[in-house]
Amino acid sequence: MIDDIRVGALIASSSIKRGNKKTLLFIVFVLSLIFMNLVFLPSMIGGMTVLFTGIMQDYPYGDIVIEPTGDNTYINNADNVLQKVRAVEGVRAATKRLDVGASIEHKQNVVGVTVTGVVPTEEYEISQYPYIIKEGDFLGELSRDEIIIGSIISGTSTTFGEIYDDLGETRVGSLVDVTYSNGVKRTYKVKGIMEGNFELVDLNAMVHYKEIEDVYGLDKGKATSVVVRIDEPGTEDEMKAKIREAGVNEQVFTWADKSETLIRQALQSLGAIDVMSKFVGLIVGAALILIIIYINILNRKKEIGILKAVGVTPRSIVLSYTFLSMFYVSLGIFAGLILYLSLMFYFQANPVTFYGTMQIRPQIDVMLIIQSIVTMLTLSVIAGTLPAWSVSKESILKAIWGR
Repeated sequence: MIDDIRVGALIASSSIKRGNKKTLLFIVFVLSLIFMNLVFLPSMIGGMTVLFTGIMQDYPYGDIVIEPTGDNTYINNADNVLQKVRAVEGVRAATKRLDVGASIEHKQNVVGVTVTGVVPTEEYEISQYPYIIKEGDFLGELSRDEIIIGSIISGTSTTFGEIYDDLGETRVGSLVDVTYSNGVKRTYKVKGIMEGNFELVDLNAMVHYKEIEDVYGLDKGKATSVVVRIDEPGTEDEMKAKIREAGVNEQVFTWADKSETLIRQALQSLGAIDVMSKFVGLIVGAALILIIIYINILNRKKEIGILKAVGVTPRSIVLSYTFLSMFYVSLGIFAGLILYLSLMFYFQANPVTFYGTMQIRPQIDVMLIIQSIVTMLTLSVIAGTLPAWSVSKESILKAIWGR
């Protein structure tokens, strides 16, 4: 077997030295593009996932979110829950929120929204809401008759302005009428307009937590969610367990638990395109190698017959074409890796920007790269072996005569 390997390697080396260098460059170029096809799109999808999950953490869910159990509308003892959560080692900050449905009216323009009641001073450590105020200011501790509205609602969004209904260029200082889901109607002055360039943020409004309590006649301590931020990213599952151990009986979710469905739906189409693109790329790569090896064999049939006549085993001949195929693919992978890493460094420095401020930086997945390398090498062995094995079974005379 060792002798067969040595002879096969010698034949493959001789074939490479005598081969056309321009053809070799073309083959390597095509194979490098096929490798790029396997790893580039998943890297971009990974970047989009990081972007969307970051939005989930920075706005609605934090690192961990606690919600009512069963069919309950509210967490009835939110202050007690907050006390327990804040005592857990590793928790950086926590706050309570009240989300309710409402409609906002301004100059006969009406828009349906979710109004979130927040404790303004606590949001600075929990979310990015206070930092995305494009006009005016964020809510203060005494902001009982004031409201923050998203840029889509106000009609000032530069990204989604023509997609959604709005209040018609509502500005800071404008008076708006809010009719809550229980029928209570209140008039608020717009204190600020927030813009996160994401529908989940820019279609909502915010008022003081006590305002929602008053409108709905709620006892103190009720909340629709308790949002938690932790010290060490990546330890969400561990902190989730600690919070439960601290005596919190409500439903506890990590940001990944809550955003998984939304992100999966958002990226499902891209995932399907990625799978199809990989499948087609691998088929093209395998077909390319198969055709190259097959044409090579047809042109060297007589040489193969002579090699068999002088005692070279069929196994050595098959191995020579397997090595030849692996050589082509290895060069293609190497060139593809250089191209891939060059693009990764470029997009890290110059991220893809859309909606004005949202930036996608591709994520390098080492396991994906290794997986792609192994897949292409496996295909090269199969594609190089099949035609060589078929010809090696022919008789010596038939091979020499090229029939």
